[in-house]
Amino acid sequence: MNQQKAVNLKVKRPKRNWLDLPSEITTNILHRIGVFDIFQNAQKVCTAWREICKDPAMWRVIYVDASFDPNANLAFEEMCKRAVDRSQGQLVDITIVRFRNEEILEYIANRSSQLKRLTIACCDDFSYRIWTKSLVKFPLLEELSLYATNISKEGIETAGRYCSKLKTLKVNQENYSFWDDCIATAIGENLHELRHLELIGNPMMNEGLKMILDGCHHLELLDLRRCLFIRLGGVLGKRCLQQIKCVKLPNDFLEGCPYEKDGFFYESDGHYDEYYDEYYDEYYDESEVGYDEESEGGSDEEFIYEKDGFYDKSDRYYDESEGGSDE
Repeated sequence: MNQQKAVNLKVKRPKRNWLDLPSEITTNILHRIGVFDIFQNAQKVCTAWREICKDPAMWRVIYVDASFDPNANLAFEEMCKRAVDRSQGQLVDITIVRFRNEEILEYIANRSSQLKRLTIACCDDFSYRIWTKSLVKFPLLEELSLYATNISKEGIETAGRYCSKLKTLKVNQENYSFWDDCIATAIGENLHELRHLELIGNPMMNEGLKMILDGCHHLELLDLRRCLFIRLGGVLGKRCLQQIKCVKLPNDFLEGCPYEKDGFFYESDGHYDEYYDEYYDEYYDESEVGYDEESEGGSDEEFIYEKDGFYDKSDRYYDESEGGSDE
């Protein structure tokens, strides 16, 4: 028995030649290492890998994060351009993070008419004009996700005019100090086919939210986290919950929000209710924004919150010690 074990231990395992892998498996592996490592390392390994790295199908999905080295932003920009060029017009999904030069978006737009998903994060140097120039060239765009990246009212209007297939819009920003219904109004007036809308940190007020509800009848998800200036009382709160399947409220935690840890969104520490109330009390002037408790269907004490399919008062906004009992 011991002799048999000794024989088994001496049996050599056959060596694996990674170059013999089917090309589709190699492509899958290379995709996971990222644009930087592909250009700097993988494509230099052998002729077979270089051919795979030059295949346009390899570049249908591109992710470039320039935050790895803030001093090499130009180098990452050139890599991104090379990746877009290699796609030869087949690019359908691209994500760029922390790019400083807005012209990269125009470069992508001029070469990617098949694009369906565009994600831009932490590119706060992009000007508003770049959107009106670029979005006209994305007729197949279905998802536009912006994190700590500005977009103008004109950009939203351009998307409504030229991106008829747009179903998902995410404009997630830092918290603002002053209210502004501009973006919310533009969304309600132009993007009628949206299903998924995230507006984390948007400075809209009740009127902006009403515009969204009036114009976006197909919404299934609405994310209002960190929207400090809306007051979901009475009829408006009920309408949100009745019209939309999933509503995330202003003081809900930011769990699952990309780039939260980059410091662009307030960290959830369990005490956001106080933070929300402080901002509301400081900046929200009912007389100025035209809020009418009677027309809205009641005061904040009547705010409703959906739990297990039923409407009920939520302790998120209601405190009997402050607002009195239900009676």
